[in-house]
Amino acid sequence: MIILILTLITAIVWVVLSIFRAVTVKPSATVPEKISQPLDPTINAEAIQKIESAIFFSDSEIPSINVNTNENILPSPTLASEPTEEPEASPSALPET
Repeated sequence: MIILILTLITAIVWVVLSIFRAVTVKPSATVPEKISQPLDPTINAEAIQKIESAIFFSDSEIPSINVNTNENILPSPTLASEPTEEPEASPSALPET
């Protein structure tokens, strides 16, 4: 009798968890047909011609961009130094003659 009750409880928990998982799990993403098609190993001559006919700028036509790295660095905080007292010479520090 105990085994039948435990089996019934197990079956009920199993069904409840299966329903919970089915409701909470997100469906897998669908991949478009164009992306999932195999790649074509042939060279696309039109794409190469477009690249070759693109506008070309020489180095003299491109303006130089000056990046001042000192402006990007924040100044580090400095502590104000307190004035230090200079030690005075004491008479005992003088050599005796």
